[in-house]
Amino acid sequence: MIYSGINGILTGARLETNCDIHDPFGNSKVAEFVVRRKQNYKGGYDFGFKLTETGEFEFLTRDGSKRDAQKFMETLMPWYARENAIAALIAQGFEIESQIEEDGTVKIVAGKWA
Repeated sequence: MIYSGINGILTGARLETNCDIHDPFGNSKVAEFVVRRKQNYKGGYDFGFKLTETGEFEFLTRDGSKRDAQKFMETLMPWYARENAIAALIAQGFEIESQIEEDGTVKIVAGKWA
């Protein structure tokens, strides 16, 4: 995922595990996963995922922006769904041909030969 860039969000990013993510006020939280991004005039702040007591991951950003979290998740979810669907189909013995359409929808063609 980091290599593909997901529409530029992860271009040049690196993944770190079990490390601090800081907000602009000097506060920090330890996150299980932190994506370190190059900062530029458009932002590019680090973000991470912290496991909560309920077993869910909390999305953390350096600037605390909920808008950045929403934008990232909107971009990530179709790719995540695509990868999970492909993995499940392959595990069941299907052969996959996948294609991303111009309008952003994902089309997966799977076949199984007896």
